[in-house]
Amino acid sequence: MHSDEFSKLCKYCDNIILSDINSELTLSYSKLHVIKNHPEFNNEYFLEKSIKKKSKYVKTNFFFGILRYVKSFFNEDKNFYFKSKKEKKIQCLVISSLINLRHLNHDEDFYYGSLLQQLKKKNIESKLILRNDTNLSSKKVYKKLKKNKIILSKRTLIIYEIYFIILAFCTYLKFNLFVKKFNYKKKKINFFSLRSFGYIVSNLRQSLQIEKLVKIFKPRFLIITFEGHAWERLVIKRLKKFENIKIFAYQFSAVTKNHHSLFRSINTDLDPDCILTTGNNTYNMFSKKYNCPIKIIGSKKSLKRNLNINFRRNMKKTKNSILILPEAYISESRSLLNFCIKISEIYKHYKFYLRLHPMIHFDQIDVDIKKYNNIEVSNVSLEEDFKRTSVFIYRGSASAIEASAYGLIPIYYGPYNFANVNPLFQVLSRKSYITDPKKFENLINSYSSKERKKIKLFSLDFFEKLKLNKNIFKSL
Repeated sequence: MHSDEFSKLCKYCDNIILSDINSELTLSYSKLHVIKNHPEFNNEYFLEKSIKKKSKYVKTNFFFGILRYVKSFFNEDKNFYFKSKKEKKIQCLVISSLINLRHLNHDEDFYYGSLLQQLKKKNIESKLILRNDTNLSSKKVYKKLKKNKIILSKRTLIIYEIYFIILAFCTYLKFNLFVKKFNYKKKKINFFSLRSFGYIVSNLRQSLQIEKLVKIFKPRFLIITFEGHAWERLVIKRLKKFENIKIFAYQFSAVTKNHHSLFRSINTDLDPDCILTTGNNTYNMFSKKYNCPIKIIGSKKSLKRNLNINFRRNMKKTKNSILILPEAYISESRSLLNFCIKISEIYKHYKFYLRLHPMIHFDQIDVDIKKYNNIEVSNVSLEEDFKRTSVFIYRGSASAIEASAYGLIPIYYGPYNFANVNPLFQVLSRKSYITDPKKFENLINSYSSKERKKIKLFSLDFFEKLKLNKNIFKSL
């Protein structure tokens, strides 16, 4: 989507929220929180094209979604799972998400890294709450849990679930009957589909569950991840009524030039009490948009320990090895892989390693790579992938920051001026955007040492080392 149309969409959705600012129902509708100008997000608003192409896929997913929801009434316990219901007061509750079962029993969290361990060293007792974003039931996840964490259930009391469904349906009718449609290219678009209003049920449920946990543990502080989603604002609104709790929102990832809801301050009742950032870059962005305190605590993604690594490291060994870094979308993973297949057919001397996001399984991509001996799905650690490659192809993956910090040459797949989702947009020149596989080798060879060093140093500075200062809690 072109930037002017994207701006119109953002303004349209923001005005709906602002016109009904006290309504939790309006706030809980995910589509009103425009995350960023990205093809995957845009498809949610302009369903005509995508549904015509994938109507069978959409209907099948909708059917199985309803089936899973009904099954949850029989397979899940209400609200949440944790070891002991007679827990003492906890100073700090930390909300995270489980996107892959392999992360469940790790000591470090996928998003926060060693933050909980650092809280413990500061004598701040904390407990981790996981939103279950896997396809498994929370009951099955809980059976595999070995750590002292809390898993949110995929259902609450049946009476609440029925109530939420009625509320969501009424909101669907309200939006379709009384809200002016969005004008897009001289056409009126209605993106208030019945399917999308299922988000309201999920967001209301999770905010209720978190509120119940706050009442149980009576924390002084709550830390949530911060990406600009509806559930984050809804949790903030619900918990602001508790006077003795302060809400910290942790922006943990990279950003693009077209991020919106993350940098959109609404009002004090819907904004966090403090925003925690990964480094100076995002600190400066938030400082321009929010009036609340902004604090840098860093990230587990920091590679500053590798500052002295020569950016020419192992070039002879890895010269023809390429890392493919897609985001957590099946369509993007497929698109990037198919593009690399075209490159591999032209330049057969390159070796490609596909590193999928933890939320994606290779079987979902539905691309046969058996006949391509120079393409392999990676099963090693991220750092091992960095060590064995010298170039990476990507679009919106936050791992692009880490890869370039390690010294790899970045190649952005996509046009420069259309739906730019590049997390390296501030430092990458126009020439590094590619859509023609024939230009691949010339592009790699065109990078000068000065350009590569500039990109590497920018990326090294993007994520500060994760270090928690206890004073951030005392200052509020």
